[in-house]
Amino acid sequence: MRIVLADDHPIFRIGLRAVLERDPGLRVVAEAASPKELTRCLGETECGLLITDFMMPSQDQSDGLRLIGYVRRHWPKLPILVVTMLTNPGLLRAILNLGVAGLLGKASLVNELPAAIASLKRNKPFVAQSIRSILAAPGDNPANQITGHVDLSPREMEITRLLAQGLSVNEIAVQLNRSKQTISAQKVSAMRKLGVSNDAALYIYLQAHGLK
Repeated sequence: MRIVLADDHPIFRIGLRAVLERDPGLRVVAEAASPKELTRCLGETECGLLITDFMMPSQDQSDGLRLIGYVRRHWPKLPILVVTMLTNPGLLRAILNLGVAGLLGKASLVNELPAAIASLKRNKPFVAQSIRSILAAPGDNPANQITGHVDLSPREMEITRLLAQGLSVNEIAVQLNRSKQTISAQKVSAMRKLGVSNDAALYIYLQAHGLK
């Protein structure tokens, strides 16, 4: 797996590269210290994964959400693993809703990075336990919890649980003996109620709330 690293702290990039390259199947092919460098690297370098800090202050671009959104629009098939010190549940959800492949906290990065890479190799999104704990904290906004506070119908709840188990819309339709169109419509309705905008965000959201 060819990886591009982006972080404005060179010492952090050195440490992260050292952890990644313990795995002979991983290779860091480029590094960036700013949003401008990152977009240049992605334009010039073929890679299969971007690992990036959320905030890389610069004169050109200091908005992490805008940067991730830009990368998602211009390289829509590139998985993005975001590493951050953020502890704000609202911002963490905003990152997930952009469709990133994974979200890790810097404090637990060394311990959780191997599991994240393994998950992404299987094309499964990953959210770190440290992030899940923040999202599930008692002080978090209950309107964003999946059970007890979101008005999902029984069938929508059933479908989200099956999606969290890794089943596709087609597989769920066969299992429940319903049409693909019906399952797809119920999935879209559930996503709208949960406030997620794409499959990756839905998967990570369900994982974060203990349904994965």
